[in-house]
Amino acid sequence: MMEVQAELEARMASLGIERFRRQALETRQAGQATNNRSMQLVLDAVIVPTTSAILKFRDDAGAQRAGRRHTAARFFAGIEAEALAFIAAKLLLDGIAQAQNVTRLAVRIGSTVEMEQRLDAFSKHDAKNYKGTTKWLDGQTDHLEHRRKTLMRMLAEHGDNWDCWTDRDRLLVGLKLIELVCQSSGLFEVHTNSRKKRVETTIEPTQRFRDWLASLDTQFELMAPEFLPCVVPPKDWTGLSAGGYLTNTFVHPLPLVKTRHKAHRDALKKADLSFVMEQVNVVQRTAWAVNDRVLEVAKALMGTGSEVAGLPPMSDRPIPSKPADIDTNEEARLAWRKAAAPIYRFNRTIVSKRLLSLKAVGIAEEFAKYPAIYFPHQLDFRGRAYAVPQVLNPQGSDLAKGLLQFAEGDPLTYPEQDEWFLIHGANSFGVDKVSFIERIEWTYDNAAHIMQAAQSPLDYLWWAEADSPFVFLAWCFEYLAWTQAKITGEGFRTRIPIAMDGSCNGLQHYSAMLRDPVAGAAVNLVPSEKPQDIYKEVADRVMDNLHHIAMSEHRTDAGYATEEDRNEWALANQWGAFGIDRKLTKRPVMVLPYGGTQRSCFQYVQEAVEARILSGQDNPFGDELPAAVQWLAARVWEAIGEVVLSARLAMGWLQDVARVVTKEGLPIQWTAPSGFVVVQAYPELTSQRIDTTLLGSRFAPRLNNENPDVLDRRRQVNGIAPNFVHSLDAAALILTVAKAHGRGITKFAMIHDSYGTTAHHAPALAQAIRQTFLEMYEPADTLDKFKEEVVPAHLADRVPSSPMVGGLDLSAVLRSAYFFA
Repeated sequence: MMEVQAELEARMASLGIERFRRQALETRQAGQATNNRSMQLVLDAVIVPTTSAILKFRDDAGAQRAGRRHTAARFFAGIEAEALAFIAAKLLLDGIAQAQNVTRLAVRIGSTVEMEQRLDAFSKHDAKNYKGTTKWLDGQTDHLEHRRKTLMRMLAEHGDNWDCWTDRDRLLVGLKLIELVCQSSGLFEVHTNSRKKRVETTIEPTQRFRDWLASLDTQFELMAPEFLPCVVPPKDWTGLSAGGYLTNTFVHPLPLVKTRHKAHRDALKKADLSFVMEQVNVVQRTAWAVNDRVLEVAKALMGTGSEVAGLPPMSDRPIPSKPADIDTNEEARLAWRKAAAPIYRFNRTIVSKRLLSLKAVGIAEEFAKYPAIYFPHQLDFRGRAYAVPQVLNPQGSDLAKGLLQFAEGDPLTYPEQDEWFLIHGANSFGVDKVSFIERIEWTYDNAAHIMQAAQSPLDYLWWAEADSPFVFLAWCFEYLAWTQAKITGEGFRTRIPIAMDGSCNGLQHYSAMLRDPVAGAAVNLVPSEKPQDIYKEVADRVMDNLHHIAMSEHRTDAGYATEEDRNEWALANQWGAFGIDRKLTKRPVMVLPYGGTQRSCFQYVQEAVEARILSGQDNPFGDELPAAVQWLAARVWEAIGEVVLSARLAMGWLQDVARVVTKEGLPIQWTAPSGFVVVQAYPELTSQRIDTTLLGSRFAPRLNNENPDVLDRRRQVNGIAPNFVHSLDAAALILTVAKAHGRGITKFAMIHDSYGTTAHHAPALAQAIRQTFLEMYEPADTLDKFKEEVVPAHLADRVPSSPMVGGLDLSAVLRSAYFFA
């Protein structure tokens, strides 16, 4: 097996090289070479000197100095030098796969520059149509010819009175830009060849450019191995590199911590990470295997192109046929666009999902022959643990999770183990907002459906309606075996992970550190008969506040009511009738601990409202919907603040600390409860984006320059709250693994705020999770420790005292059944 592993690691490197080369070849043959990583780097490098050359050319022309083709300068007016450099460099580089005829290329560049000038003039003449068309195009395509035809049609329809350039003008402009790119970059040269008594002049890459590009390609090839599972236990982490995969011959040694910053690497070298490394080793030693029965079902469904169980379609949806008179009938053209646009968007977004599903099944098919497979893990800069192999891993999609099970099973010998097994079935179907007793009752009530799904999964697709269809199907197979074993008396061993999910885990951490009784109860830090649902609680609070606003109409003298009052009453009544549910408030609440803002709240509320309207619910607001959503989002934001006061207080305080420390030019470094050292040091970034209308905004280059000696104050302040809470949930996972492993648990399915093992060990893991959390926060000094470590003594008086709500008995978490459930 060691030999097999060595062969796999050699193949991982070759797979990455093959993938990179294939993508590079495809982009270059398609005339879109600048979509390739190497060429993107070249493009960024070429723009800067070319821009300088264009600016100098303009200055020289303005001073009327002698020089060839200075007359081209008058056609450069009104367009930024960076945009001119981008157009010329991109079109030159996109044709890198073949020698390019100078005249044709020059005319193409000149035509593109003219089009940019023309569109700029039109944008000032008819801003409404310009914005509408370009916005639609940016959402549809980056294909140059498609964009050009659409924009030309817009100009023809609405009239722009453009005085068209002559072919000579376009050639002159293009030749000058080619000359400036060649001279300033040294990457291209002109070649003159005689062919059949004709002289042909072409632009070709210089040898220097070819060597540089080959070096870049090699660098990116080696940086992009296709990481696969291991067939032997991964190499233990004993230092900051060289853990995980066994050989370093084909794959560069992995770093334990993925971090870009030298300051962080230096801090990690000084820290004792032995405890953290040992828990990462425990997690990656978990032996997994492919679930053959789930694999066969997934293969069969994908083979027929079925879109059930969350599987993406295996082929694009057909675009409606274009009307015969599309070029002359504006009404027909607009109707076709309206019908085609959502299908274009769907097809574009589904490509990656399709490839990921196919890849997950393909990898599972290959590794199904091995009795045990393993997943090396790394940490991010906050200490969060991630599986290294892509696509198929225990932290992946529902399909990926359903395709995996533990290599060895455990018996169910106690009633509590049976209960966890049955609860998992209800959870994965989506019945997880009721008590454990009701979840268990649901499984028994649906036993006939469950067993039929296990016996005939391709014919009886009831299982595909589950929230996590393939995870649920894997459980259905085990449920059938479990019930049969009870009848026959044969031994049954469960191999599927029983997942226990935290209740909005970020808010659980904030509620604990501030002892917030309101938010703590809402996220299940205290016992209750049924699980508390903070998303529903916020939704109910919004409804209560809307009712209060609406009722105020009857408590106000109508003669003294302002127009604003009447508008508030109307909106409150309309939104109350529309209904505020947990789906509408879920995302704004969920992202709050990780840096959610009122602006993001508006975005998520808008998406939820639009989804309900698209599903058939009446829109009572008509064209005033955006303004109405803005008003509602403000009410949702207020309700979140009322329910989760602790998160708002802690986040605000953390940002205050970051402002003070960053103002002094100091990075923010702290130690998580696990002993992991975090360094937040976002360098100042000067960025300039080059947009062109014709070439599109989706691939417009952004010239970035990092200044490692200066910190970006805005990013330091905005990043501290999410990074801090991520470091805490990362620490909770590491500490939980240590405690659980000390109690004999060796099988772990760990995903940040979702912990899993077999049903046999589920009761012990549930205890370990709660005891670890209590021990992390029992001393109520989390924020004080952070301040003491982060803020130098001479700045301490500039930072306010850490907030504390108080009143929550945190020891109650030990008795809270739904804390992680």
